[in-house]
Amino acid sequence: MRTPIILSCILALTAPAVSAEAIREVSATYNVNVGPMTMMVVRFGSSFSSDAVRSQATIKSKGISAVFSEFTARAEGDGRLDGQIIQPALFTLSRERDDRKKKTTIEWGDGGTITTDPPAHKKPDVRARIESALTPDVSDPITAILRVGTTAENPCNAKQRVFDGRDVFDLTLSDAGAGVKKKDGAYRGPVRNCRVRWHPVAGRSAERREPDGTYGISFAPLGTLASGQTFWLPVALSGTIKGLDFEVHMTKLKVDGGQRADTGTQN
Repeated sequence: MRTPIILSCILALTAPAVSAEAIREVSATYNVNVGPMTMMVVRFGSSFSSDAVRSQATIKSKGISAVFSEFTARAEGDGRLDGQIIQPALFTLSRERDDRKKKTTIEWGDGGTITTDPPAHKKPDVRARIESALTPDVSDPITAILRVGTTAENPCNAKQRVFDGRDVFDLTLSDAGAGVKKKDGAYRGPVRNCRVRWHPVAGRSAERREPDGTYGISFAPLGTLASGQTFWLPVALSGTIKGLDFEVHMTKLKVDGGQRADTGTQN
């Protein structure tokens, strides 16, 4: 489960300039490559209004990985705008592997209450540790990446506590400097490079004592939202999971229905 959740936290442009008009809708596609082979395709979309944001992300196995195990995951998130902060409201994660289907729903209610269906864990002691780790600012994976993308003029100075219905984990970003992306994917232009550390806090990953993971991620400035905030979008991700090196590249982007970049590798 760890791999699709990390990828579900992964959201190019032919020109790096900030859009003169507020962004209303954005969609992007990413290929997840292990060596020369594409193992997964990730599609992301988000729409913004004056007081709310709706998003969805799908992950589907491809190529040789689909031969051994057909995997699909779909995440949907509804959030509301509290000033310049995106607050989570509803998150749904549906997973299908071969003929097995699972669905998890998290709802943020009044007073900071969080309800999960099904419960986060069958064991009461593990469930209690999860509940104690749910700080007031905890968000779902999609809201977390949107918060990072709207944090400030530099998205690499951020920390988010995330809850996906089964695990609570921290994402801590640190600045690795500005750069220019010249190849490998759809985006060409200036980027802000970050290092992101994944740390399990409570839930299945913490009970299994899974080690921290550190990944490289590059953000590009997509434009501005109605609030006036710059919206940063990840354009590349790289790292190692379970001993396998992987790279994620954006292959296509649309902003407000207009196609901005396409490498011709869209699936």
